Amino acid sequence: MSPVPRPDSNDIVRQHRNRRREVDRAIGWSRHKRAVAAQRATGVAGRSHNQLEARLARLLDAARVEYRWQFPLGPYVFDFLLPGRTLVEVHGTYWHADPRRYEGKTLTPDQRRNLLHDLDKKLFAASRGYRLKVVWEADLNKRGVALEDLLEARKPQA
Repeated sequence: MSPVPRPDSNDIVRQHRNRRREVDRAIGWSRHKRAVAAQRATGVAGRSHNQLEARLARLLDAARVEYRWQFPLGPYVFDFLLPGRTLVEVHGTYWHADPRRYEGKTLTPDQRRNLLHDLDKKLFAASRGYRLKVVWEADLNKRGVALEDLLEARKPQA
């Protein structure tokens, strides 16, 4: 009788991922929902900062602008809160489908989901009396352009 071959670790990992995907599909979970649930279960607030947010934070620090990073408001977490009830979201060109680049193009399911989520966040913030300013990756890559817009957005509206 020959010994039964033992699965290697790659097979085990692959089987686990496939099972997790099947469960996720069955209950309608995405990777984002799973991450949020893990954060709630562990008591970790917010999410990790990405490179674009870190770059904007450095610009705000250099301009001596007071801000709060990862501001929770209702079910959402906004990237920054500036004085004057101004919320700031930093959006990547691809994941949030910058309209200057993706106008009229077919979007991926992730991009469509992100657009709907962004609209929900914007409407929620407005209903609570906050102004939402979106800083696009392309603007952030042009040094100072995003910061000038933000400093203008902080001023009280007449």
